[in-house]
Amino acid sequence: MRFARYDRIARHYPQMWPLIVPGYLPILNGMLDVLRAGPNRPQEILDLGCGPGSATVAVAPACDPHGSITLVDGSAAMVSAAQDVLGDSVQHAVVGDFAEPAVAAQVYVAQAYDLALSSFALHHLEDPLKRQVIDGLGLSVRKGGLLLLADEIASDRPAGWDLVPTIRARIIQEHLQAGRISHEFWELETSLSADDHLPFMPARVDEITSFMARAGFAVSCPIIILGSALFVGVKTA
Repeated sequence: MRFARYDRIARHYPQMWPLIVPGYLPILNGMLDVLRAGPNRPQEILDLGCGPGSATVAVAPACDPHGSITLVDGSAAMVSAAQDVLGDSVQHAVVGDFAEPAVAAQVYVAQAYDLALSSFALHHLEDPLKRQVIDGLGLSVRKGGLLLLADEIASDRPAGWDLVPTIRARIIQEHLQAGRISHEFWELETSLSADDHLPFMPARVDEITSFMARAGFAVSCPIIILGSALFVGVKTA
C-alpha cells in the first residue's frame, strides 16, 4: 500500500481532517469519554494507524501519565509527527503497513496492551485483511483491556439516496468558502495522483462487530456520526 498521500499532509492533518470528516472530533472525544467511564487508567497503549497521534492525545487525560505507547503507521511523516507530540511516552515506533506479516509480527504481541486504538485506518483494507488485523488486536489486548476502533463505515442509502455523502460534501464546501480549509492543504489533496489514492472500502457495522466478537471482544453498539463509527470492545478472555 502506498502512503504518499499521508506523508504529504502530515503537518496539516490535525487541523484539516476534522473539517473534511465531520465525525472525526466527536469520535475522538467519545474515546476519551469511554475511558473516563471505566475503572482503570491504561498503561500500555497501542495506536495502530496512529497518524500524527491524534487518538492517543485525545485519550491521554484518562490514561496513566507514566504509561508507554507503541505507534504504528505506514507514513514515516505521520509517525515522526506523533513522536514529536508524544515525546518520551513513545516506547516503540514502527513505520510500515500493519497488514503486512513482517510488521504484524512486531506489533501483535500476546497480552501486551491495556488499550488498543485504531482510528480511521481499516477502511483502506479489504474485509479479510480487516479481520486479520482485528484478530491480531485480539491477541495483543489483555483480558479486561479495551479496543477502541474508529472508522468509516458503509452508509445506508435510503431509496438510493446518498444521504451521508451529500451532507459531508455540503459541510466541506462551507469550510472551503469560509476559508477554514487552507489553500495549501486543498491543493495537496486535489493534486494527488491516481496511483497515490488509497482504496476506500468501508465495512458494514455488523461485519466489524462480528470480526471483533470473533477476536474475543465483547462489543458495544457503535456510536455513529455521519458515516464515522466508534466501536468499543472489551477483551473477555
